This record gives sequence, C-alpha cells and structure tokens, in this order.
Amino acid sequence: MESVFLSKTTETPSVRMDVSGAVVELEGNSYPENAFEFYQQIFDWIDEYFKSGSDRLRAVFRLNYFNTSSAKCMLNFMTLLQKYHGQDKMISVEWYYEEDDDDMLEIGKAFSVDFTMPFQLVSFVE
Repeated sequence: MESVFLSKTTETPSVRMDVSGAVVELEGNSYPENAFEFYQQIFDWIDEYFKSGSDRLRAVFRLNYFNTSSAKCMLNFMTLLQKYHGQDKMISVEWYYEEDDDDMLEIGKAFSVDFTMPFQLVSFVE
C-alpha cells in the first residue's frame, strides 16, 4: 500500500492519501468533467487502505467550491467513511470552511448531522 498525491488543477482539488499519516486530505475546487471517475480513485484507495489492515483514517476537506456532480461524490465519500465507521474503524472528519462562507458551513453541518462518525467543523480566515 502506497501513499498517493494528486496535484491540484483548475478543476480538481489536490488530494493527499497518506498511509503513514492515516489521512486523506482534499484542498481546492472540485468541478471535474467526470467527478465520479475522479473520486472513484480515492474511494478505491480507501478500500485498499482498510483491506491492508489499517484501522483508522482522518478525512480532511478544505474545499472552496464544488459543483453538483462533486456534491454527489461528497455524499458518496461520507457514505463510504460511514461504512467503515460502522465496521469499528476509527474515522474522523474535519470540514474546513472560510469564516464567511455560509454555503460550505451549511453543507458541513448537513453532513455532520447525517452521519455518526466524529465530525469537526473548522472555521478559518483567509
């Protein structure tokens, strides 16, 4: 199992999938032409990560913007994390939102209510 880093583009966030740090971190904007294809590689990595015997993962989201298809992928992402949380894996989510970005705050709040894994909303000033 190897760590993977995907560089940020104008349409996709940077993605750090770090085995030794037990973290998946997304940062930037998300409006790829094919969001499902982009996110599937992350979901596959997470599945392999847990198959390799790992028992914890911290998911960090620092997204500025995402489109409708990416929103569906975010829901799938949370559902996947919830699945592993339900299998007694230690899952935690950190959802960062810019202090005056009410949309990202509301999305984070909705996810924090809909799923039972530990979920932290973190405000920041740019």
